[in-house]
Amino acid sequence: MVNRDSPSWREKMKSLNIVDTPVDNPVIKLHKEDSSWQIMQKICQTTTTYNDSKTNPPQIECVLKVLNHQKTFSSFEECREMAMNNAEKLQDKLPRCFADGNELLRFHGTTIACSLGMNNGSSDLLCTLDQCGLCQILRHGFSTKEQEFQGAVGVLTTSTSDQAFDSIGSSCNDCMRRCVIVCRVIGGRIHNPLHEIQEVVNADLGFDSLVKKKRAGSDIEELHVLNPRAILPCFVVTYKL
Repeated sequence: MVNRDSPSWREKMKSLNIVDTPVDNPVIKLHKEDSSWQIMQKICQTTTTYNDSKTNPPQIECVLKVLNHQKTFSSFEECREMAMNNAEKLQDKLPRCFADGNELLRFHGTTIACSLGMNNGSSDLLCTLDQCGLCQILRHGFSTKEQEFQGAVGVLTTSTSDQAFDSIGSSCNDCMRRCVIVCRVIGGRIHNPLHEIQEVVNADLGFDSLVKKKRAGSDIEELHVLNPRAILPCFVVTYKL
């Protein structure tokens, strides 16, 4: 499996996620011929556990590029600066934090209650439905509200696309579509393992995120990001079910 957090993948994501000027339509539907569509397909195919099983991976139905406003991008970069500045104060220097705030490629699963991405045109408008997880995230950013993330601390992101897809699970209404948001994340200083998280958060020990192994002996991780502003949505991938 390809290392999703290698410099080459991070640089590729940065080049694809150039800041766009604010527009009425905050997403653009990509065509299969677009290089960005093909790169997203490759990222999702190489960040899946289906490669290790007999189960066929789901086919990509649609890829949307997120047009982040300058304010959103600036807020994301502020989180990077904070993580880098905090790393300088630590006795045990963390090279990745010191270099780029420990930026990671991560995935977040959510629901779609509207027709976003289903139109033939290249752009779509966001809906205002409270139950549409994707449009709420794209309008207001990620949230750490307990009802949205089932009581977990921080915003759940995963290291594989299929794990993010499966995380929606039982909370998804049958009439809703499911999607995976491909994100750039400032992991910062990570607390590992995820043990007595509430005590760690309350103690304010300077951690930016919390990591948990999916199962013993596995390198699949769930990363709970404590600051929602440290997550920058870049692309949205929907699948054929």
